This record gives sequence, structure tokens and C-alpha cells, in this order.
Amino acid sequence: MQIAINTGSLSQETPEALEKAAALGFRHVEVNLQTAEFDYGYRRKPNARFYRQLKNQIDELGLIVWSVSAPALTQEQMFSSRARKDILMNGVGAAGLLGSQVYVTGPTDLFQDEDALLTYFDKREAPPIINGFDETWAQAVNRRMALAIRNYDYWVGSPLINNAERMNNLTDALAVGCALDIRLAQHRNPLPVWIEQLNERLAVAYVYDLGEDGRPKTPAGEEWAEWLIPFKQTRLKCLVISAANDQSDSEIIDSRTQLAEILERV
Repeated sequence: MQIAINTGSLSQETPEALEKAAALGFRHVEVNLQTAEFDYGYRRKPNARFYRQLKNQIDELGLIVWSVSAPALTQEQMFSSRARKDILMNGVGAAGLLGSQVYVTGPTDLFQDEDALLTYFDKREAPPIINGFDETWAQAVNRRMALAIRNYDYWVGSPLINNAERMNNLTDALAVGCALDIRLAQHRNPLPVWIEQLNERLAVAYVYDLGEDGRPKTPAGEEWAEWLIPFKQTRLKCLVISAANDQSDSEIIDSRTQLAEILERV
């Protein structure tokens, strides 16, 4: 199993983050499509040239992009169905330019709105996907890339898609994978339940600890040895870790080493 690092957790400037990832000894990365770099604004055209240049840097550094995560939508973009379609399709296009194997999305990227999604879970009608999903799915398949949904959990008392059964239903209905936030998933269901429901659709998994400020940092807790054991028996191929802004290089390296040792033992 590979261990990648999320570029957005190293720097908001992706070229700088890639340089740091390589210097830290990582071979695999997850690239965040930063809103400023993606540059879908008034002209409604993303900056494809930037990602072609980024691909050259990735190759020069000897890095492999395992996954790419969708850019965070602005309020204006969430208000526009055309913008959401453009960003979804062009996000997959950017991921393809970078040679990614997985494109990670969330509910705001794929679904019409929260109420429509909750109605789908109640009535089991067609998933309320945004306009452009089918074309995007076909584009991803043509690029031999998997679309994956991350189990975001927005509201107390309302799991939305951070629920093993719901995620199983969605990924099956849409023929996409699951990008599993392991720590967050356990707020709603035990890990064995998630694995039972989603074994065949695990495309990537996120592993991190929480700092005193509540923000992610590289995992170092003893619980990861127990948590990761069951995933060795699944189709999961890559773990993505996140670093905190104030973490030292040695802390990040030690965390990766600890995870690698755990994966070798189990």
C-alpha cells in the first residue's frame, strides 16, 4: 500500500508543495486543485496551462499523483449550475493532465442540494446529480481514472453521506469509488461496517490526527496500528496523510515511517 501526502497541507502554492513533498522523500502525492490556481472566474475558463506545467514539474521530481481533490467552490460557483458543471468536468480534465488515478469529490461537487440528496435516501429514486455528471464520468473512464466521493460530515445529527450504508448505495448507483476519511467515518459507524459495505470501492483513505487547534496533522497515535489492520484485506491501494503548517520535517517523516512499519506488520 502506498503512502501519499496531500499537497494542500504542505503549501497553498502547489509547485512549492510538490518540491517539499519530494524533499521529504514522498513518491506519491494527492494534489489539491487550489481555487486560485484553478482560476475559474469571470471568464469561465480554468487555467489548463498551469496543470500542463505542473505535470512537467511532477515528472522532473519523480513524483506520482495518486489522487486529485476537487477545488473548493466559491459561493458564486455554488449558485451557478453552469459553473458547477464546468468545474467538475475541467477538474477531471486537470487530474487527467496530471496522470491521476483518482478524482476525489464531495456532495457539493456532485449533487443538486442537501434536501434532494436526503429525499433520495428516503425514497431511493435516481440520485440528484448535477448536470454534467454523466459526461464527466465518461471522461474519467476514458482516462482510466476513478471518480470517488469523500464521506464529508457537515451537520451534527445529520450524517448526510458519512454513513456506510448510504455511501454504499451512492457508490453503487453512480459506479464510483469511496474516498474514506477513516477518523471521520468512525463518528457514524464502526470501521468493520464501513469495510463490509465498501470493500470493493475503496479508492483512497485519509489518515491524520487532530492538533490542539482541531486541525489535521500527520498521524502518530497508537490507534492507527489497530485501525489500519482491517484495510490490508481490502482493495485499498493508497493512504493520504495531511501535515500541519507548524510541523517539522522530521515529524512528517517519522509519521510516514510509522505508517509504513504498521503496514509491513499487518
